[in-house]
Amino acid sequence: MPKKHLPSTVYEDVTELPPSRTARNRVKRAAHSAGLAVEDQLEPSLGVDEARSSRFLGVEGATVSFGQGDARIWPLRGVSVMFERGKLSLVMGPSGSGKTTLLSMLGCLLSPDEGSVFVDDVLVNQLSETEKTAIRQKKIGFVFQAFRLFHSLSAIDNVALGFELRDPKQSQRLEMARQLLDQFGLGDKCNQEPNELSPGERQRVAVARALAGDPPILLADEPTASLDAQAGRNICQILRNQVDEHGRTVVVVSHDPRWRKFADRTITLCDGQVEQEERNL
Repeated sequence: MPKKHLPSTVYEDVTELPPSRTARNRVKRAAHSAGLAVEDQLEPSLGVDEARSSRFLGVEGATVSFGQGDARIWPLRGVSVMFERGKLSLVMGPSGSGKTTLLSMLGCLLSPDEGSVFVDDVLVNQLSETEKTAIRQKKIGFVFQAFRLFHSLSAIDNVALGFELRDPKQSQRLEMARQLLDQFGLGDKCNQEPNELSPGERQRVAVARALAGDPPILLADEPTASLDAQAGRNICQILRNQVDEHGRTVVVVSHDPRWRKFADRTITLCDGQVEQEERNL
């Protein structure tokens, strides 16, 4: 089996789903079943062999390569960086510096050729794909640059699905989803589908869904890229509040310099290596 594997999850961007209510219900039932299956796998498996360490979130000696021969490239070369619990960390750098590759490893979406990846004090290199999926479902919220919304579900149903996946017994998920959308200024867009929303509105729905179910870790890839100036600042403050008010650990990959004012720490990557680290707050 190749070391680098990008498993499919229920958060994938599905563009061909039929728009009927029956189809929507099938999506929800499938996601519900997936959530239950993951819940069954998480605690027993990790309880047997947790591969514990003192490292909360990060990579150690991580090298990642793609391609072969003369076409081979190394997005990351022997990178070691740890992220503190309950802090907002910003990862910056030019395009191709390895930012998204690093984020993918933290999210258990990519395994390094060499080195170790730790998530919530667990050495995830030693876990099966099922166990990695369990960690993603229970512990990590994702915000992707491409939104990854279900196109046949309304905004509120997309966010409610996040609650359902993390806690299938949650009976107030629609109301909780509505509250999150209200925080993002989308209270009047709850019943609209993604193709009826602007790119900025879709991104805000994606951020709201990432926060559904209160995951302890939030990984965000360019979360303000599709937002105007004021909306971008609002998102920065909302994610900052997730750290200050809820103790969440947030890692943001971005070219947006406004994040420096909201981050505890900035890590700059260049040519696949850590070029600089600085404390902001």
